[in-house]
Amino acid sequence: MLEAATGVNRDGNEYTVAEDYSLSVYIGKPGQAMEVSEVARLRLDEAFCEATSREHETAYYVEYSSLHGLRVRPPSGGAGRRAGFS
Repeated sequence: MLEAATGVNRDGNEYTVAEDYSLSVYIGKPGQAMEVSEVARLRLDEAFCEATSREHETAYYVEYSSLHGLRVRPPSGGAGRRAGFS
């Protein structure tokens, strides 16, 4: 999933998220997951993943079996004029 994610760059066993992108990781079981938002860095260890959030630079240590999804949001703005109210 990380290799396919736009705005995510790999350096060895570490993935960093481009500053303008927003990455969320979903931990738990589908339907009962916790979202870790604003992830800046993911480091892959042999037995677990370390996800560091931009919010308060909080680190989460998660077993791979608990990870089940990613959400990547590209930079907002600059898309030109849109229909709607001004």
